Amino acid sequence: MYQKIITPRTAPVITPEQLAAFARFDCPPQYCSVSPLVNDADYSLIETFIEAATDEVETMAATACLPEQVLLTFDFFPNTQDPRVAYDNMLIYAAGWAPAWWYGFPTKDSIELVRRPVIVPSISPVANQLVVNYNDENGDPQVFDPSNYTVFADKITLNVGCWWPLTDRRQDCIQITYWAGNTTAPSRLQLAIMFLAAHYYENRQIVTVSPTSEVGMTLRSLLSSYRSFRIPR
Repeated sequence: MYQKIITPRTAPVITPEQLAAFARFDCPPQYCSVSPLVNDADYSLIETFIEAATDEVETMAATACLPEQVLLTFDFFPNTQDPRVAYDNMLIYAAGWAPAWWYGFPTKDSIELVRRPVIVPSISPVANQLVVNYNDENGDPQVFDPSNYTVFADKITLNVGCWWPLTDRRQDCIQITYWAGNTTAPSRLQLAIMFLAAHYYENRQIVTVSPTSEVGMTLRSLLSSYRSFRIPR
């Protein structure tokens, strides 16, 4: 599985002014001259701390603070046999051993989308659509018909009477693009970003061997309810 942000958020979750109020330091001016406008180096550095903290919090929480487009890839669909080991299973069956399907396959009719909350597709706007592309058995690119599945509860679920298509043997042959994020970042995520960005602001050297468990414990307490470990059925 591979995950990539292909269209990042267009606005910062936290402004330098908000971080300065939270961390109790004087916020530098955004520009160091009136005309032409030149960004102040300290202000830009604080923006970098905020962006780095936002990326870290989103990764830890598996949640997008603001809308962004995500690319997610898989090697084969759920409840289908990995085509890369199909020949091995044929050899096992030919040798007289019990085939892999003898004891039954686990039933999985859904694909968990790792970056949440998923913006549910609608007829419009087109920009928020979810697309499932894949390479068929012959290696030709195909688009999985949206009428075969439903997007709900941050996952793609097969409709009754539908089946996942077969794919070829290449890695990342399934590419899912979708939009995820909130209209406004939840308060706990905002607090976690400010906490971590303030830590970056106060500690600009490399991490030392001294105990820093307070940082991790605070982030875990803020983000523990966001990560989900559901097992697709």
